[in-house]
Amino acid sequence: MRKEKLINENPCDGVDPYQVIEKPIDHMEATDVEKLKLGCKYKRDRALIEFMRSTAMRRGEVPAVKISDIDFRSGRLVIFGEKTQKYRTVFLDNVSMHYIQEYLRDRGVSEGSREPLFTHLRGDKTKSLDADGVYASIKDIASRAGMDRRIYPHLFRKTTATNICKRGGSVDASGEYLGHAPRNVTDRHYTYKGDRYVEQIFHNFVEAV
Repeated sequence: MRKEKLINENPCDGVDPYQVIEKPIDHMEATDVEKLKLGCKYKRDRALIEFMRSTAMRRGEVPAVKISDIDFRSGRLVIFGEKTQKYRTVFLDNVSMHYIQEYLRDRGVSEGSREPLFTHLRGDKTKSLDADGVYASIKDIASRAGMDRRIYPHLFRKTTATNICKRGGSVDASGEYLGHAPRNVTDRHYTYKGDRYVEQIFHNFVEAV
């Protein structure tokens, strides 16, 4: 109405802005992660939670990963971002690769197989575990561990992001590893960091030591 010259002043100018109280970011502490491990009944269980911890992938990105996509020498894995619709690189540390290799041996498949990385435990064991299956598997692990708090796939992303900052990394470094879209014009159009930068973030702030 002010732009249309119907009134001279905006009556809302004198109203104090609404104060939004932000909740703390939900994440797992180290004790939560250790307790969650107690609920791992199958080889796939431990491989899955270590994979989610190390890569911080969205559950919808997991089904597309094939065994042969993983470079087991470097831990490098190139994935297609569910939200960004772009390829990005994540990494597996030695701990996660150890449990993934144990799971693959239990399945009787080689590291060069074109089968999906995570498959069903029953029925067609070559069929990829879909996003709902990833969610259900993690819920089952938490239930068996007797967790008294909500555990869900996205919690691993939040935990990895929080740990990067706790260990001395910046918010931007956290976003870079999680594959968040750049927040400003310079990062979107003029700055190229590359996989080496992401790998440094992984080794400095994500990798289990």
